[in-house]
Amino acid sequence: MRAVEKTVFVRFAFGAGMALAGVAFVETALYLGFRPLAPVGIPGVGMFVGTALGGVAGFAGGIGVVTLYGLLNWAYFSSRFPEFYSTTFYLWMWITVFTAIVLTILLARPRLMRLASAEAELATRRRYEDALRQSEERLQVIADNIPALVSYIGADERYHFCNRVYEDWLHMSRKLMVGRTVREVWGAERYALFKPNIERAQRGERVTYEYVISEGGVERHMLGNYVPDLDVGGKVKGFFVMVSDITALAMARDELRKEQARLESALDGSSVALWDTDLLTQRVYLSEAWSAIIGAPRAEMTTTTDELVGILHPDDVDAVKRASLEAVKGLRSNYALEHRVRTRAGEWRWIISRGRVTERDASGRALRMIGTNVDITDRRRLEEAIQSAAQMDVLTSLANRALFDERLKLAAARCRRQGGQIAVLYLDLDNFKQVNDSLGHAAGDALLKDFALRLRQSVRATDTVARFGGDEFVVLLEDVKESGNALSVAEKIIADARQPLSIEGREIVATTSIGIAYGTGLDEENLVKRADAALYQAKGAGRDCYRFAVSA
Repeated sequence: MRAVEKTVFVRFAFGAGMALAGVAFVETALYLGFRPLAPVGIPGVGMFVGTALGGVAGFAGGIGVVTLYGLLNWAYFSSRFPEFYSTTFYLWMWITVFTAIVLTILLARPRLMRLASAEAELATRRRYEDALRQSEERLQVIADNIPALVSYIGADERYHFCNRVYEDWLHMSRKLMVGRTVREVWGAERYALFKPNIERAQRGERVTYEYVISEGGVERHMLGNYVPDLDVGGKVKGFFVMVSDITALAMARDELRKEQARLESALDGSSVALWDTDLLTQRVYLSEAWSAIIGAPRAEMTTTTDELVGILHPDDVDAVKRASLEAVKGLRSNYALEHRVRTRAGEWRWIISRGRVTERDASGRALRMIGTNVDITDRRRLEEAIQSAAQMDVLTSLANRALFDERLKLAAARCRRQGGQIAVLYLDLDNFKQVNDSLGHAAGDALLKDFALRLRQSVRATDTVARFGGDEFVVLLEDVKESGNALSVAEKIIADARQPLSIEGREIVATTSIGIAYGTGLDEENLVKRADAALYQAKGAGRDCYRFAVSA
């Protein structure tokens, strides 16, 4: 309703505006010295225009302005139009003329509006038809220059559109093809090849499939794509067809498969596992050797990068991701890293993984990465055993002097950086020589092992317990908040050492003496010496006790 009122008001205003334009014309003529015969002539023409375009509402607006202008001149400015106001004849003449013209316009207006609307509609239709024809021509040009078979097939399996490639293939004019069925164009044998997928497309499925046809004794590998064309209700009206010749691609793919088979044959006799990653889909192909590494049934497998990350040792995840990202971004030419993976049985195995990006797109984005995985668990175990022998005491499995010195340097550096202090406890067994001489070396070794175990149980996991040789032991305490902490540890060690040990049916008590030295990380070289000197003070004080070193 409001829209209708708005439309009426606009027409009314239009009619009034046209009449006012006529008034402005009359006033301008008077100003320039001309003498119009009547005040309503030119405004009346504006009224006619308003009536023709605005209908009754336009007429109402126009006649209102004309009437007001005429009355205004009669009341105040009649001298400007003396002939018009001298007699009522002119007034009635103008009223009669206006009435006749307005009635004529109002009666003719619907027909004229229909004619104008029809003409406008016809012009619009012609523009749309021209645009549609140009669009179809452009589409035809595009389709003709696509190196593939492009067409549209209706629900009745008849061709409605096809590009020029069909003419090159079938040596048949497009005019002859359009309107014919697929069977008529390709023949019964090839139609039987197409029919199952045509039926799928007519059921509303998007179909992509490969097939082989023979043309002039030469096989062609084709990739067909059928896209259903659905109406508003979801019913299939037909389907679009695009068929590409992928013979070169198929040959390259077959050659790649042969090359891959040759490579896998070469790798079958080794423990080298081949991997191939599609970086767009994150899918990873792994050869049979990989299944042997993780303890799975021997077979090729396809997995994802997320699944492979899931079997990485937690401590290795960040390093593997960082190395992979650097290789993908081109920051390093090759990817090479040793890390651990979990087998199906839950065991951790070491592998060395090597690879490189083998394919990038035009913008440099990595698309494909290929490499190998080799099980190096045995090698790592051997290396760890060698390293352990170099840093550990063979008898007690405690740190040796070399490892202790290394950890002391690191602890001193942390102490200097973070503040606080460290403490060194230097110990030996008071009665070790007596046990060793009376019961033999086996008993002495048993005593050393037992004492080493008690020491480990008396300190934190972050502290270091080392054996320097014979019955000499050293304990490194880090992050010592106050002197009482080291004192508590020394008292616990002395109390534990007083507990008897049964060796060859005899109970032996081997007490210990301890020298304690504190440091702030600036004197780690003298810290052990000061603790050793304090140990001799403890022995001189009667043993089975501890003494503090004099501050440096």
